[in-house]
Amino acid sequence: MRFGQEGGYSLIELLLASLAALGVLTATLALLQTSQQVQARDSEWALTLQEGRAGLARMVREIRQAYSIKAATGSSIDFYVTIGGNELEVSYQCNVAQPGTSLYECVRLAATPPAPLPALSTGTPIVRDVLNETAADSSDPVFSYSPNATEPTFVTAKVALPSGGTLKQVGSSGYTHKVVLSSGAYIRNVSGA
Repeated sequence: MRFGQEGGYSLIELLLASLAALGVLTATLALLQTSQQVQARDSEWALTLQEGRAGLARMVREIRQAYSIKAATGSSIDFYVTIGGNELEVSYQCNVAQPGTSLYECVRLAATPPAPLPALSTGTPIVRDVLNETAADSSDPVFSYSPNATEPTFVTAKVALPSGGTLKQVGSSGYTHKVVLSSGAYIRNVSGA
């Protein structure tokens, strides 16, 4: 029997082929892990935008239907509105500390007059993860009024949100910039408007 004429691979050839396959497999797994992290980050960003848009649209829709503004500041608005044939006092407070974060949330409170508005702690969060400054002298208010806050005919609502959201998914570093959503409402039903 002659070993030199047998077909097959030598041990060195098998080791080199195994190392090459291991390198290709490692690169493929690294690429898959990176794409999974990007997908998680993008999903969170899309969810943050979708929730912010929906909340902002609800606020603006109700402000547009207001017939009397009770109080207005850069971080809140309190008004009377008729929705579905029911008269309501509605208040949006956007300076409420969001639990577990350093961010704020816009909370909706509603009551049928003459009943008082419920406690702030029972309000429904409408927009979460708000970055806007909420101090009285804020240079970045959520609400701004034209011609003024005492007799507004146009209200602009603007919320700044972290583009990465706050879910902090494993392996996702998130985006570092903020997203600003803005909309306005001409208050059609206010007396004299």
